[in-house]
Amino acid sequence: MDDAYVAGDLPSNNFGTTTDLQSDTSPVRESYMKFNLQSLANLPISQATLRMFVSSGSPEVQSIKQVADNTWTESAITYSNRPPKGATVTTFTHGSTTNVWREVTVTPAVVAAAGSFMSIAIDNAGSDGYTFNSDEAATNRLELFVAWGSPATPTPTATPGPTATPPPGGAFSFGTGGDFGQNSNTTAVLDAVNASGANFFIALGDFSYIPGSSEPAWCDFVKASVGSTYPFELISGNHEDVVRDGQIDNYVACLPHRLTSLTGTYGKEYYFDYPATSPLARFINISPALSFPGEGTYSYAVGSPRYNWTANAIDQARANGIRYVIVSMHKFCISMVSGSCEVGADLMNLLISKKVDLYFQAHDHAYSRSKQLAHGAGCSAISPGAFNASCVVDGDNQFTRGAGTVIATVGVGGVGINGHGSSDPEAGYFATLMSSSANPTFGFLKVNVTNTSLTVQFVRGAGGTYTDSFTIQ
Repeated sequence: MDDAYVAGDLPSNNFGTTTDLQSDTSPVRESYMKFNLQSLANLPISQATLRMFVSSGSPEVQSIKQVADNTWTESAITYSNRPPKGATVTTFTHGSTTNVWREVTVTPAVVAAAGSFMSIAIDNAGSDGYTFNSDEAATNRLELFVAWGSPATPTPTATPGPTATPPPGGAFSFGTGGDFGQNSNTTAVLDAVNASGANFFIALGDFSYIPGSSEPAWCDFVKASVGSTYPFELISGNHEDVVRDGQIDNYVACLPHRLTSLTGTYGKEYYFDYPATSPLARFINISPALSFPGEGTYSYAVGSPRYNWTANAIDQARANGIRYVIVSMHKFCISMVSGSCEVGADLMNLLISKKVDLYFQAHDHAYSRSKQLAHGAGCSAISPGAFNASCVVDGDNQFTRGAGTVIATVGVGGVGINGHGSSDPEAGYFATLMSSSANPTFGFLKVNVTNTSLTVQFVRGAGGTYTDSFTIQ
C-alpha cells in the first residue's frame, strides 16, 4: 500500500516516509491511502474494515472520501499536486482516546475497487488533529482487512483425516500456517488440512479477525472442517493478545492442546516433543512482541528470562538426542514485507546461531521462504534491513540438516494477501515469494518428518496455483 499526508502550510513538501498520518484543518492536514485490491477480483466481498492505531484522538467528525486518481505515489504526493477527493464513503468520530485501535467499515469502497486499486483520503471540518500510525510505523501499522464469502455453518461434522499417533520414533506429518479469518478461503484451507492427513496443525496466530466474543464460533468454524477432536495447536497472534478480536485464553479453552505433554503455557509460550516415545522433533512455540493482560509485553531480548527459556529448550532437545528443533511464532524479524523487525534481532539470531531446523512465522499476509541461513565467517549476526551474502549457506531446495536454519512466513490462511516490493533490502535471504502480485494462493505448509529428513510442501487451499517444496536431510 501507499500512504502519506499532505500539509497546506507546506504545500510542496512530501511526507510519504513519516510514521503517522494526520487529519486537521489548522494547520491543514489530509491523509491519502492507496491499496492494491487486484487479488480481490470477482470475489464475493462481505466486509472490509480500515483499522487505524490512533496516537492522537479528536472529537471532530472525520470523513473518509473516495479518490478516483490512483496514479499518485507516496514518494511524490504533496498538497499542491494531491488528487481531488470525491464522494464521502463514511464518517466517524473517534473522541479523545489515544493508543487504541479505531475500526471503520469501508465495504462499499472496497467492493467498487476490487480487482484494481482503491484510493481514499481522510479529512475533517474541525481544528482538533486526528493522528494514526502509517504503514511506515514500527508497530501497529495501518491495516485493511477484507472478508469474502459466507462463513461456513459452525457445525463440527467433518470426518477427520488420519491422525493416529505414530509409534515410538515413527514418521509423522504436521501442518502450519496463520492469519485465517472466517471466510470461504479459510474453509478451503482448513478442508485441505483435513484432506492432507497431517497428524496435527500449528496455527500461527490471528484467528477470527472478528471483534468481540468471537472465540467459540471460530473454534466451531475450524472444527467444521478438521473434526471436533483434531489436534489444532494454537500460538497467539496480535489479534488475540490485547483486547481486540477475542483473547487467546478463550481460544485455547475451545481448541485445547491434544498432543503429548507440554512445558510452559499453552497458546503463549510452550514446547512439546513428538511422538511421545523416542520423539523425532521438539516444537517450541513463543510469543515475542505480544502483550497479554496482566503480563505485559513478552520480550526475548538477549539475557532476558524468555530468551534464556527458549535457548534452554533448544539445548535440552539437542542433549536429549531429539533430531529436529522447530520454532514457531506469529510476528517476524526478516520477511519480504517493508516492515521492521518486530520480534527483535536478538531472538532471530539466537535461533539461527542454534541452527534450529525450521523457523515459522506469520503476521505478513503472504508466503516467503528463506534460503538456509547460518552464522559463520563473515556473518557474526544477521542485521535486519540489510543483506549479507555470507549469512547464506545454501540457496537451493535441498538442505543439509544441522547446517543452518530455514525461515518460512506462512500468513495465507484466508485473509487478504499482501503485496510486496521487489526492492526489499532483505530479499537476498529469500528463495521464493508469493504475494498479491505474484500468484496469490491461500494455503499452508505440510511437513513430513522421518528419522532421515524433513520434507516440506506448500499445500494450496484456494486462489492461485503457487507451489513450493524443499527438503532438509
